[in-house]
Amino acid sequence: MDERFYVGGPLTSKQRRVLETIELYVRAKGEPPTLDELRTSLGFKSLRTVTQYLEALEKKGFLLRRKHAHRNIELRTLDNKGSAATLVAVPVVANVGCDDLSLFAAEQHDEFLHVDKTIAEEAGEIVAVRAMGESMADAGIKSGDYILVQFTNQVSNGDRVAAIVGDMVTVKRYERRGGVVVLYPESKDPKYKPIVLREDFKIAGKVLCVIPAAIAQQQEVVPVSEEEWR
Repeated sequence: MDERFYVGGPLTSKQRRVLETIELYVRAKGEPPTLDELRTSLGFKSLRTVTQYLEALEKKGFLLRRKHAHRNIELRTLDNKGSAATLVAVPVVANVGCDDLSLFAAEQHDEFLHVDKTIAEEAGEIVAVRAMGESMADAGIKSGDYILVQFTNQVSNGDRVAAIVGDMVTVKRYERRGGVVVLYPESKDPKYKPIVLREDFKIAGKVLCVIPAAIAQQQEVVPVSEEEWR
C-alpha cells in the first residue's frame, strides 16, 4: 500500500473539527493551544472532554502529546515550517443503495479518511467506500475494509473498478470484450459469479487503494457531558 494514502484511522466529523481547530490555532499563533484554550475554542464545559478527543486523535496517528508540557499537543500532519496540514479529508460513503457516488460525495458525512494531498492532486476527485462481502477477498479486499476510489470512466482491462449496476455499487475486476463487459469477483468461493453486462450500468471510478478495516477500528468518542455538542 502506498504510504501516502493513509495516515491514521478514519476521523468522524467531530474529531475532524477538533483537529482543524488545533491546526488553525497553530497557524495563527505559531504554537499549539493549551487544553483550556482548546476547550474554550470548542465550547466544551470540561477538560475531560478535550482529553477524550485528543486521546482518539493520538490513537489514530494525527498528533502526539508530550508529558508534563504546558502546550503538549504536537500535530503530526504539519510540515517542518509549521504550515497547513498536508492532508485532505475524503468522505466515506456507503457502497449500497447509491445510484451515483458523486452525489453522495457532495453531501454531509460523519466519517472521513485523510490522505496525502498529492494523491488528490494526482488523482483528482476521490471518495472512499466501505466494502461489504467477501467477493474480492483474493484481491485483499475484505468486508469492512475501506476502498479509495478515483472518479473516472477511463479504465482498462484488469483494473479494479467501482461500477454502478442498477442501484448498487460493486467493486470488481473489469474486463471488456467486444460489446460485453464482465465484472469478475476475485474469490475462490464458487458462490461469487462474474457479472456480465451490456448496458444499464456505468463505471463510477477506479480503485486506488485498500485500507484494511483492522487498521481503522478506532471509534468515535462521545463524551457523556458533551452529548449536545455539534
